[in-house]
Amino acid sequence: MSELREEILGGGINKKRVIGVVLVAVLLISVFAFSTFFLSSLFGSLRTPPNKEKANTPYEDVEKIAPPLPLDFLTELLKYLNASQLAKLAENIDPQDLADIIENMNDGDVDDLDLSLFSQALLPLLFGAAGLIEKFRIYDYNSINEMTDALWRYEVFDEYTGDQWISSANALPFNFFSMGEYYSQNRSEDIVQIKMPLSTNIGLNLMGLPILFPTPFILEDSIYTPNLVPDSEILTKDDFNNTAVNLEFNSADSVNMTFELFGSDLPSEQDINILAVLVSAPPTQKYINILNQFTQLPPDFNSYYASQPNFQTHYDALNSTINSTDNAFIIANKTRNYLQSQFTFPTAPDEYQSAPEGRDTVDWFLEQGIGVFSDFATAFCVFSRAFGVASRFVDGFRANDLLGQVEEITYPTEPEKNNIIIRYKNIYNWAEIYVPTDIDGDGMWVQFDVSSGAGGFSLPEAFNMTVNSNFTAGPRGQVANLTAILTSSTNQSVANKEIIFTDYTYGVNLGNATTDLSGTASILIDINNSQVVGPHFIVAQYGLTFNWTMYTVYGDIDVNLTSVNPTMINRSISNSTTIQGFVNDPIANQRVKNATVVFVLLFKDTNINISFPFDTFYANADDTGNFNEIVNVNPLVPRGNYDIRVDFNGSWNFIPLAFGIMNDSSNRIAFNVTEPLTFKLLFSINGQPTDYPNFPNPGNLINIKRGEQLNLSVTLIDESDMSLAPGEIVEFYDYTNGDDLIGTDITDFFGSASILYDVGNTNKSGPTLVYAKFGGDFNYSYYIVNESIVFNPIFGPSPSEINRTGVGTQFDILCRLIDTQGNPINFSQMSLQMYRVSPFIDSSNDLNPSNPSFSNDRGIFSITNMGVQTGTYATNYTLILNFNGNFLFSNDVNNPYKYDFINLNDFATLFVLPNQLKVIDPENVNITLAIEGNLALPFYDDINKPARYNKTTTAHFQVNISHVFNLESNPVYLYDVFTNTLLDTYIFPGGTGTSGFVQFNISTASLHAGLHQIRVQYDIYNTINTTYIIINNTLTIDANSNKNQIVRGTENFIISGSLKESGEFLRGLNITIILLNSSYDDVSFYLNLLSSQSIIINNDGTFNYVVNFIISTCPQGEYYIRIDFNGSISYTNIFLSDYLIHNSSLLIPLNITAGTIIIQDGFHTTPHDINTGLWEGDTLFIYGNLTWDNTTAMTNMKVNVTVQKLNGELIVFNEVVTDSWGVFNASFIIDQAWSEVNYVDEIKIIVYFDPGPNNLEYVEKNELEFT
Repeated sequence: MSELREEILGGGINKKRVIGVVLVAVLLISVFAFSTFFLSSLFGSLRTPPNKEKANTPYEDVEKIAPPLPLDFLTELLKYLNASQLAKLAENIDPQDLADIIENMNDGDVDDLDLSLFSQALLPLLFGAAGLIEKFRIYDYNSINEMTDALWRYEVFDEYTGDQWISSANALPFNFFSMGEYYSQNRSEDIVQIKMPLSTNIGLNLMGLPILFPTPFILEDSIYTPNLVPDSEILTKDDFNNTAVNLEFNSADSVNMTFELFGSDLPSEQDINILAVLVSAPPTQKYINILNQFTQLPPDFNSYYASQPNFQTHYDALNSTINSTDNAFIIANKTRNYLQSQFTFPTAPDEYQSAPEGRDTVDWFLEQGIGVFSDFATAFCVFSRAFGVASRFVDGFRANDLLGQVEEITYPTEPEKNNIIIRYKNIYNWAEIYVPTDIDGDGMWVQFDVSSGAGGFSLPEAFNMTVNSNFTAGPRGQVANLTAILTSSTNQSVANKEIIFTDYTYGVNLGNATTDLSGTASILIDINNSQVVGPHFIVAQYGLTFNWTMYTVYGDIDVNLTSVNPTMINRSISNSTTIQGFVNDPIANQRVKNATVVFVLLFKDTNINISFPFDTFYANADDTGNFNEIVNVNPLVPRGNYDIRVDFNGSWNFIPLAFGIMNDSSNRIAFNVTEPLTFKLLFSINGQPTDYPNFPNPGNLINIKRGEQLNLSVTLIDESDMSLAPGEIVEFYDYTNGDDLIGTDITDFFGSASILYDVGNTNKSGPTLVYAKFGGDFNYSYYIVNESIVFNPIFGPSPSEINRTGVGTQFDILCRLIDTQGNPINFSQMSLQMYRVSPFIDSSNDLNPSNPSFSNDRGIFSITNMGVQTGTYATNYTLILNFNGNFLFSNDVNNPYKYDFINLNDFATLFVLPNQLKVIDPENVNITLAIEGNLALPFYDDINKPARYNKTTTAHFQVNISHVFNLESNPVYLYDVFTNTLLDTYIFPGGTGTSGFVQFNISTASLHAGLHQIRVQYDIYNTINTTYIIINNTLTIDANSNKNQIVRGTENFIISGSLKESGEFLRGLNITIILLNSSYDDVSFYLNLLSSQSIIINNDGTFNYVVNFIISTCPQGEYYIRIDFNGSISYTNIFLSDYLIHNSSLLIPLNITAGTIIIQDGFHTTPHDINTGLWEGDTLFIYGNLTWDNTTAMTNMKVNVTVQKLNGELIVFNEVVTDSWGVFNASFIIDQAWSEVNYVDEIKIIVYFDPGPNNLEYVEKNELEFT
């Protein structure tokens, strides 16, 4: 707790008691909360951009800060004091101590809240001043309705002493909430931004933060404020979730601080009522502790009941309504309803008297029958505690003021700037109660709005008021007669009531007047030189009753432009600048509030202005007459030298109150718009233009031999005006051969530059990347050096003998790929092949990994840890290195024009390693496998076909095992590999005559259709042999689409499904997707597929076609998708065509619709320029084009053209028909229907095409807003 200076007012009245009165005063000041419209006009501000900071620095005690006061506090007070009050004040009060009142609640420390007696004279002291001080603003909310019921907690208290609340909570550092946690746990909650005005001291500052119940979900790195020392933010939270932040500042200034937070979705009172239960089991220790702390009464219930007679009376009355079966929530609700039905709010300051010294605050409130929010919340806590409900007292703020109004500022064209202002008049008190949701007392704390909530009540409205002025607008030298008329709806007397007249705009008390018998009071105001030019909102007020009028003072006005920062922008870096200045009244020598200024961009030293130069071209001066606006320069503004000027045209808050009568232009500040010059390089090799930035077409590339020359040429074009660029130096580089500079040339009159490039022995064979460069602009192209490429083996295979199983199963090869001049071939790809020597059979599939390929970045291939499959035949093998002309430049991370050249056959080469690879079997087991007497082959195709069987026939497999040991009693296994099924087992009989031969006869009745891999294995040995067989039977194709209607040219869809037979999913089968029109013609050429039209199904039998889009030339209408199987098989070492029964899927309906394109050509008015306004009698022309999605014109089509207000309200519309070019043109006469709009930025133009009225089927609607 911080120490507070005592005896501020003498006689034992301390500053904490001042806080109690402030609570009363600022509530009553809410009479100023009139008209959201005018508050929006008077209190607009810009959103401060967020900054990235870090937390987690050491925690230490800090100096506390006070929010800034709008005016000198003593000066403000003197407006509301008469002579006797001033004399009494002088004896008892220090002006600085009054400023401390506002500080005390919000200094980040939970001080004791004194509810004791305070002099009635202090009510008019603060009446009309403190309540308008801004506390914070809320941004980024979804709707004002969501914020209406939000309660912003500042302080929570647990101990009631009879005249004050005390908090026993301890504060500790607390972590910010990370964005990662938010997205993983709370992404459904809405993040809002808070902006708070601060007055900072140099060094460490601690300040309280408004938070939402229950936890301070304040986001990490969201705190931003000027002059903040980086990494100084430390968040603290006490036991009751009171939250503060510790910040270190490097200067003492008044600043705005922003931070972001979110709140949890809170249960409704209906939800709480459903969850609440009566505690009927032995309570938990946690619940016992809560009751001990939060049902405390001074000093205990029995003593309090006996000593407070008014409490005793009302407790007994309330007790008669409470049943023994009522749970905590029901008791709390009955208590609230009782208080709301028995007690009222004051309607004027003189109706309220706070508790005298020595009196219990609640008992005094019950005796008086009238009180403010703190009285109701305190009484609720005392009664609920008396009935065994744990509760605590909360002070903070809400968006609604006492009259139920929310002060929201809206920006129709920039809704992200919308904000809600929370002032001291929005201060509020409520309670939090603990509601058990389990019979043992486990439960939850919930917010409980004592003064609103269920039941609720409204303030009596005893009086009404009207106010008017005979002076509404004009120059100085006149007299305004301000007249207020007070009436009563309840027949109360309206005579002898003191009416206070206030100039709300400039915070001036104009004077008081007493009403006559008819309730009329008037004062005369000289419109003299002390009156600032512009609108003045005049408020007449009696108690909670008020009304307003307005007059506008004409006169001289000065606009001063003080800063444009920066004065030069480079569009490649930033497009923003800040315009600052102020608006001044030279006669009154005061700043002019809320004046609307226009930002003008002029060509240097001229009066020629640029239309719409900035994204924001106007601003309103703030309460100090200053404007400070960040603007972005329109991208259409050409680079060049300009002047910025600021104009005033007689408007305040965009309202033309003196349009054409008052105007002024500021001084000018020079402003330059620059951008880096960009150039286009048209690059050619031997006259062949590059394909860049598209992929190169290998067929178009220049092929050249060493000793020949290339002509590298460029035409340089300045993209700012598409003119040729003579006299510039262009550089040419060879990227592939070291990124070396080839040479330079100066562009001639036609922007052309060229050099001759001699291709010599250092130029590598294969594709070569060269490029032209000017400044920061480039263009690229490939050419091909058509010279031979060879392998240069270094060693391998090493070792030359390996085991097919066990130890010693791997070998290495090292080689280089070079051209005939020894240049390494970088980023190439090669493969390794292996052939059995006798008979000569491709056994590459037996390599481990099988059929390997390798790439490199320096022309060196290091093939390590190669092996063979365990079933590889034990014999000698020839190894072959194979380069098939693949250049994988996509592997080059630095290559600026990545492309993979595949199968450039001119460069293909083979190399047979001179040393053979010997594969041995340490187990010395050999298995020979035949099918129907034909030896199994390692590879099958249309020439060498595998055995094929119809269902129910028998397949015969002949197996011969040779081994150095006796075979007797050892098993041979025959497996179906794909289904992992053991088909049969044979055990060799005993005796020395065992031959090792066995024939397996397998019925195909239980085998699924399609491909089967058969494996033979002997006993426990690793040696195996495999082959393939085919079961020929009809397959089932299931197929479906994720969409049944798509828009051609743009929309993708997926066709997926599976192939199966006898419940088994198949593999290795080739299928084809077919598109059929309504006549069942094959129109598959309209399909644009991610893959090829024919694909191999997955090993689990599934397939997936991604159709990128239907080509836009496809006529719209009804179509079908079909999946065909034509009997082809593709699997490892097996490639067969038309070897199984064909089948097709069922037809999948697909509606293909055509898109439409609305193209804006423009709009204008005649005879006036549309940029000067919308003039009655002018004609507005709106014109554009309507095309199909394939850009062909849509002729004779009806198009609807509408002009609307920004809120969507229709002004005019017209239906027009396109011509033979698809052009439409609508015209409108601007007449009385346009009376509420004056400028083009107050309307929106919508063009709409509906295929229905045009008798078109399978065509998409379209809509475009013209801008």
